[in-house]
Amino acid sequence: MNPVVSIILPMKNASEWVAETIESVQKQTLEEWELVIVDDHSEDDSHSLVAHIALSDARIRLFRNHGQGIIPALQLAFSEVRGMYLTRMDADDIMPEYRLQRMVAALDLLPEKAIVTGKVRYFSAEFVSEGYQKYENWLNERVVRTDFYDHIYRECIVASPNWMGRTEEFREYGLLENLSYPEDYDLCFKWMQHGFQISGLDEVTLLWREHPLRTSRNSENYQQRAFFHLKIHWLIRTYPDVSSIGIVGMGIKGKLCAELLMDTGRPFNLYDLHFEKYTTPLFGQTVLSPDTINDSIVLIARYPEKLDEIRTFIELKGYQIGKDAFWV
Repeated sequence: MNPVVSIILPMKNASEWVAETIESVQKQTLEEWELVIVDDHSEDDSHSLVAHIALSDARIRLFRNHGQGIIPALQLAFSEVRGMYLTRMDADDIMPEYRLQRMVAALDLLPEKAIVTGKVRYFSAEFVSEGYQKYENWLNERVVRTDFYDHIYRECIVASPNWMGRTEEFREYGLLENLSYPEDYDLCFKWMQHGFQISGLDEVTLLWREHPLRTSRNSENYQQRAFFHLKIHWLIRTYPDVSSIGIVGMGIKGKLCAELLMDTGRPFNLYDLHFEKYTTPLFGQTVLSPDTINDSIVLIARYPEKLDEIRTFIELKGYQIGKDAFWV
């Protein structure tokens, strides 16, 4: 009998945490699951540790990555799944014991092309930085407001180990094929491209471990430039016929957007509240007053505390957040 839920889990040098992660899966109130783990060339004893655990639990299956990195590990794991529903975990995080049951129940009530997520909570043996606390709050706010796609150009709108979908729909739409890093962010854009609804559970469904060895903190695939490269790629792909793109805010993020847009050859204009201080052009452009914005799409390259003021200004200029104006 096939499992109800397939959990795909890429693993690399996770011996310090993976036993606790697996234990959190084994404690799930929904017991009809399979855990498909792909070892991405670990140099510690992760593989032997998981292999030993799997000896006493046939629901756990372990493979070695044929390629290098998380994307081929995920793709190999996906090729082996047998469950009706699909979810992902990372080898250092924890599932609350009700997660699988609640996500399945929620997904059963949703129409075709649906993704279920939930709230997250960071934890650490030391401390969680202010930046990660803000991201936690931001992700959880998306669940409450159900405005995921309105903010997709700002950050990854769903935590990588905190979603569930229908396996056959992942196959039908090739959602794990041709992924680019950062793969969790790319997956969100693919959901949007294919018209998937994202529904959020108003409860914590992922305990997200913060520690210095996290891949997201140590691989160039998850640094700011990689995220912005993906944002601009999907912006151009989603809006291929725009006449011009306005970038508001000439801080680090605004300049990075301009640099990447230059590489695409797409026309853009630059704006800043303090435009008068830019006495020489940037990227061959004169920095203009935001009052003169008249572009097809606007990228707001700052995220201030007083969001409502900028939102009101943008709307008065005839734009709508999530339609033709985006936080980046």
